Amino acid sequence: MLAEHLIKLGCQNLAFVTRPFSATTVDARKAGAVSAMMAHNISVPRNFLQEGNCLDNKFARQLTSSKWLDAILCANDYTAAQLLQSLSRLGVKTPPDIRVVGFDDVSFATLLQVPLTTIQQPCRNIALTAFNAMRERLNVPTLPPRCILLTPRLVVRESCGAYLK
Repeated sequence: MLAEHLIKLGCQNLAFVTRPFSATTVDARKAGAVSAMMAHNISVPRNFLQEGNCLDNKFARQLTSSKWLDAILCANDYTAAQLLQSLSRLGVKTPPDIRVVGFDDVSFATLLQVPLTTIQQPCRNIALTAFNAMRERLNVPTLPPRCILLTPRLVVRESCGAYLK
């Protein structure tokens, strides 16, 4: 959803940033971004995945120094917040110099210097759905395994550049 949103805003050169040893769910987020790029015939560069410490100015400088990037998809909001801090210290304006998005819609996402565009997971519905599925399984142990998917929500704020004039 985030990559699709950025592409609709005109971004063609995306990177995915994560910290080392991230959760396995981050792989699905990265795969979703790659899928969106491929659906729009945007080639996925070799250096699409960037792994590092976003508080490290050297890492942040490396991301933006080549000027090849339009936008950065971060594995989560915490990573995005750290990257926004580093970019600010380097004098990189988010946006218009670069667009940054996160994932989770944590409570501080609106409090950042540049409010963060993100994905809001339906946590309450996840918990209720899991509880109901467990209860159904206890009542009918022979139920076959199933996959239940819930739809997250895109939360658009300033960091993606949607409100640029």
